[in-house]
Amino acid sequence: MKKMLILFGLIIVFSTVNAQTYVTRTAHLNIKSANKVQNIVADNYQVACQLNAQTGDFKITALIKSFEYQIGAVNRVMNTRNINVTEYPRITYDGKIANLKQINLSKPGSYPVKFKGMLYIWDEKRLTDANGTLIVKSDGTIEGKSNFTIAIEEVNVQKIDQIMRQKLPVSLNLQPNTLGISKNIQVNALAILKKQ
Repeated sequence: MKKMLILFGLIIVFSTVNAQTYVTRTAHLNIKSANKVQNIVADNYQVACQLNAQTGDFKITALIKSFEYQIGAVNRVMNTRNINVTEYPRITYDGKIANLKQINLSKPGSYPVKFKGMLYIWDEKRLTDANGTLIVKSDGTIEGKSNFTIAIEEVNVQKIDQIMRQKLPVSLNLQPNTLGISKNIQVNALAILKKQ
């Protein structure tokens, strides 16, 4: 009987923990960066997100190879070993909702949200804050939206510029300083999260 009570207690604990977690594997990331030749736009619809409603812990993971660029040559460049896609295959954001106390995830409504956390991209990590909106729907799902800018370090701008010049068709006949990708990448994120 004692073992049955312990087992029942564990089931309740695990059910409660699972009820506090919201997940999706089909979030959408859209990135934009301007340059002197053409704006670079890419989409990734295979983004995993996880939100712990109790603690506010929030995690996003996206494979770099899953980004689809509007320019075919950019797809080839971004999927080469030259920028460590094999060694560093994913982008990860490990963060927390800073204003969780002002959000009621059990009540339908729209809530402004502040994310604070660490962004891991290639062999770098950096503190990254973002603002967004959480929309709690009547069916219990949560829609998360955010729009923020990532500043790329000068050394990486030069590295990507060099790779792009090597990989883009020679017929484009680019001048040495023509490509010049922007140091700022605009990110739009959308996730529909469901209880696990």
